[in-house]
Amino acid sequence: MSDSRGLLDRITAFRQRLESAPYLIPDMIPVDPGADRGIVNESEAFRLRLQQIVASPPVPEGPPAPQFTDRARRLLAAAKSLLDRQRAFTTDPLYAALAAESGTPDPLVAYHAETVAVTDSAVRLAQSFPDSPSLQLKQCTGLDGLLGVVQERLTVQERALARRKADGARIDKLATVYTAMATGGAVGLPAVAALAEELLEEARKSEPLRFVYAPVESVAAHRGSQTFPAPVRFLAAHAVNVAQVIARIAPADAEFAARPLLAVVAALLVDCGMTTVPAAVLANAGGLSAGERRLVDAHSQTGAELILKCFPEIAPMAAAVAAHHERFDGTGYPNALRGTTAPALGRLLAVADVYASLSTPRPHRPARDGRAALTETLLMAEHGQLDRTYAGFLIRLSFYPVGTVVELTDGRTGVVAANHPNPVDPRTPGRPVIAVLADASGVLLPHPEHVDLATADRGGILRALPAGRRREVLGSRYPDLC
Repeated sequence: MSDSRGLLDRITAFRQRLESAPYLIPDMIPVDPGADRGIVNESEAFRLRLQQIVASPPVPEGPPAPQFTDRARRLLAAAKSLLDRQRAFTTDPLYAALAAESGTPDPLVAYHAETVAVTDSAVRLAQSFPDSPSLQLKQCTGLDGLLGVVQERLTVQERALARRKADGARIDKLATVYTAMATGGAVGLPAVAALAEELLEEARKSEPLRFVYAPVESVAAHRGSQTFPAPVRFLAAHAVNVAQVIARIAPADAEFAARPLLAVVAALLVDCGMTTVPAAVLANAGGLSAGERRLVDAHSQTGAELILKCFPEIAPMAAAVAAHHERFDGTGYPNALRGTTAPALGRLLAVADVYASLSTPRPHRPARDGRAALTETLLMAEHGQLDRTYAGFLIRLSFYPVGTVVELTDGRTGVVAANHPNPVDPRTPGRPVIAVLADASGVLLPHPEHVDLATADRGGILRALPAGRRREVLGSRYPDLC
């Protein structure tokens, strides 16, 4: 944070000097009469120059300042705007929390540090405008380029931070509902329905599937934000992920395509009964005792009872939530229902629950990549544990969902831009459209190059890149993919 803090101090001083200029703010700041009349430092000279942007009373002390060209004035105004954005980003509570984390720096923090360095260069260049108009114009070209880089980087990091805020807000919205249900507080179904509609709209637009995550012990999105008892945020994050999967596969079924909102609302409430399980039990990376296992197994029935109590208007949904851990072969709980004796919605929820669980980390294991999560879920269906028809709908997500960062067989790195959902051709889930971002040596390309693997004669995807490798290759330009 030292580099960021140092720049922040310079930004504050620079912004104050800009605001003292008549062109930007009419109020004049006179020269200190007690100052040494024979010496004008760099900062004071810059301020005096800014005061000459428009006609104003002559400055009685120091060397005369030149008139700035129109282009120089515009660039100085643009610089002030970018400095204000930089300051707002640096002081954002969520970013401050990311920067304060120990261990490996978050990719967004490292990216911002580079933006700080570029901004520092732009500030120094703006402070050294020459007197000659012709030289000013030449220097304006350099400053314009630097400000363009700062503008682009600020946009990237602001977008990445906004996405993280949106993910955290979703978790907290549902955590509020779960907490109210568990404590008997006032809770309304419209809040859940609104979140479900939001997830459905993202699915309709084919936006990337971004799984959210909160550790079991998480109590707040960041310091100063709303707090919840653990493990509520962990449970809410998982339910949001299940709902995102349901929003993308429900339209494949004739029954749920006509009423997808019902299915997504059920997914959002799927783990409300788990709030009765202590966080220490869920955080246990080892095996559970018999008593702890009974406590965990009871959560689906507890959730159904909470839905009946809090939302009697959707009572039929309770049976589906109660059945989301039933297994097609009768080995599930709480009632060991076999085959289609379990509600259809419960069987759909079971498929999405397994896939979403595998796709995110747990205390006892890391997250599976998209291909592994899909394969394991389909194998469970093949072995009779999940409904085969509903599990087959996951093919719509492909082995590599949109947004997955992958390494190609020739060593290049890219991100999945689109898939070819075609259940007739078993090759299509593994051959999406790739936006190639880096060559085989890890050098970032000037712009993405799109490759449709479905039409390519050779080559394919080697693997989904793990987090560490994503940061190493893409972190300097694409922190939102890391």
